[in-house]
Amino acid sequence: MQYTIILEPCDEGGYIARCVEVPKIIGYGDTKGNAISRIRESIALVQKTWNEELHNVITARRSEVIRIDVAEAV
Repeated sequence: MQYTIILEPCDEGGYIARCVEVPKIIGYGDTKGNAISRIRESIALVQKTWNEELHNVITARRSEVIRIDVAEAV
């Protein structure tokens, strides 16, 4: 899965990485690579939490899982 990352230099030095698809997480690093690595770790933790929550919902109820396509906004 791909995510869109916005990488910005900090006034104090280093970089901040923000994820467009998961706006509440931020990765900070002394270098671009460190910031990207940290945001990647944060996204992985969020994905794990989402998967666990989804699993709990599916097993707690008689849920049906379907996939749909949504066109990209212009």
